[in-house]
Amino acid sequence: MNRQHLRPISRTARLVLVVAVAAAASGCAAEAAAPPSAIPAQAAPDPSSGEQMDGHTATGEPVLYAVQSGPLGVVVTDGDGRLLYRSEADGTAPPTSRCADACSASWQPFTVGTGQQPLLLGVDPALVGTLIRSDGTRQVTLAGWPLYRDPADRGALTDSGRHGESDQWFVVTPTGDRATAPS
Repeated sequence: MNRQHLRPISRTARLVLVVAVAAAASGCAAEAAAPPSAIPAQAAPDPSSGEQMDGHTATGEPVLYAVQSGPLGVVVTDGDGRLLYRSEADGTAPPTSRCADACSASWQPFTVGTGQQPLLLGVDPALVGTLIRSDGTRQVTLAGWPLYRDPADRGALTDSGRHGESDQWFVVTPTGDRATAPS
């Protein structure tokens, strides 16, 4: 076989593969979505570039994936495989972010451009929305909970010990609930 024509698997393709394998292994394959046909191969981030895409595809589309994490069960990640969190200090009716200034430096709001909607895999579109932050940016919400990222998270489905931090910050599930270890 001519190895010159082999390309490394993209980060997006790896996440889709992880979701499919996890769903099949857990017996919930019927609940897992098929790989999204809306993501063209050229839009997937190139892992060999070392460039972070800030949870978006190479074309700038934000991404929310439901992924089996192991100890926390099925959780939501961005397009770079970084866990997404919610804060118990925020409100859901209406969706409200109380994380600003120094807080938003420690917990980065997951934002989208005006008119953008995230590409979803395993996340119900009816649960996804946005809110307008005090700085005018649009933050993605899940079941009303504003979503955040840990700036130290480099992917690989690790929570950097921040899940449950200050009994306030929790990795989020595809339904917007706090992630908990399966029983």
